[in-house]
Amino acid sequence: MIKFLEKLISKEAHSKDIDEQDLKVATAGLFIEMVYADFDVHPEEEKQLFKALHTLFNLSGTEVQELIDEARETREERHDIWRFASVLKDHLSREQRLKILTNLWQIVYADGRIDKYEDALMRKITNLLGLDHSEMIETKLAVKNRFEE
Repeated sequence: MIKFLEKLISKEAHSKDIDEQDLKVATAGLFIEMVYADFDVHPEEEKQLFKALHTLFNLSGTEVQELIDEARETREERHDIWRFASVLKDHLSREQRLKILTNLWQIVYADGRIDKYEDALMRKITNLLGLDHSEMIETKLAVKNRFEE
């Protein structure tokens, strides 16, 4: 399987002065927003956040923590998920954005439940990523089935 990161960095991304780190920070930023969405940071959600970033970007534990710290700092400065989502929407293929959505659902389901705030944020992020409601539901059901197994 080709690494997600290799697919993530396309010629288009380079042509618009978006570098690999910008894409990583945007992804981590959205993931962090989802962890905080229900105002109850559950340890399982944090573990899933760490796991998702490690897997997507093939980073060491230290590198994942540094990425999380950078994304949190960026998040605190801007408080705007639109910027994170727009970077990803403009520079990722539909398939790659669906992969992001799948990882977001894995973070949501990590604590065993969906909160109304998480659900509302998923709808907003889906729209900001330029994905359809039906794609959101498909990824949600696929992840839910994996967590119920």
